[in-house]
Amino acid sequence: MTTDNYKRFMITSQYRRFAEICNKSQKVKNISLIFGQSGIGKTRSSQHYCQWHIIEPLLQRPAAIRTPPSCLLGSIAAVYTPDVTVTPCRLQASIARLRNEFNFLMEQTTYIYSPETAGPTPHRQLKLLIIDEADRLDSDCLELLRDMYDRSSLSILLIGAPGIDRRLQRAGYGQLHSRFDFVYQMKSMSKAEMRLFIEQKWLELKLPLTADDTISSAIMRLGDGNFRRLNRIFGEVSRLQKLNCLPMITPDLLETARRSLLMGNPSVFPDFSK
Repeated sequence: MTTDNYKRFMITSQYRRFAEICNKSQKVKNISLIFGQSGIGKTRSSQHYCQWHIIEPLLQRPAAIRTPPSCLLGSIAAVYTPDVTVTPCRLQASIARLRNEFNFLMEQTTYIYSPETAGPTPHRQLKLLIIDEADRLDSDCLELLRDMYDRSSLSILLIGAPGIDRRLQRAGYGQLHSRFDFVYQMKSMSKAEMRLFIEQKWLELKLPLTADDTISSAIMRLGDGNFRRLNRIFGEVSRLQKLNCLPMITPDLLETARRSLLMGNPSVFPDFSK
């Protein structure tokens, strides 16, 4: 996630619920599961919560030439995304490396901004590990996570697609599923949140301050509360707007964007020609 995307992150009711579960996981050791449709903001929520747009680039730089900002002081959560072909051995090694690098970065931050509280305690900083794309983990990898959870003080939050909750209820995953403290399904944005999102995009595109109700309703119908779909719509609309030198979003422009993105059923989409 780029810094610009991070600045434009919109706090929704679903993100507040996500943050609430993460806050509890930091205070008390537990293992949780959050799942939901693709594009509703699960990954962006985890990255925003962990300030991953700042931390991830720093982890890739040598300690001698990096200067972590003071806003990272006290950070105790990290995001890990497994490879598509991850194996238990690679999973264990990747998480161990991430923990070491994260802890070293946070120790460095503490020595710079709060040296009186710094200490050599290993694995002291990382309290919550958020594992995105948990659907990629097979039974052996999930068993490894269960064992890691049992043997350490680390809280774990799994993020996956719909169906992962039913998959983990099966007999083969009973040991892991029985340890879940929270299981939550993230939902799409509400209509009020979509209107706020559209108003923000209206300002970014330097259009009239009030979004046209007809156009706004059509965008809401196409976006269906999905962050990814809404961003794709506005990205295509912005491209077409510049290409055609149009000062505002017109019905024809939105219809062209819909067709180029292969979105929506024409039978339920408003007929702007009437």
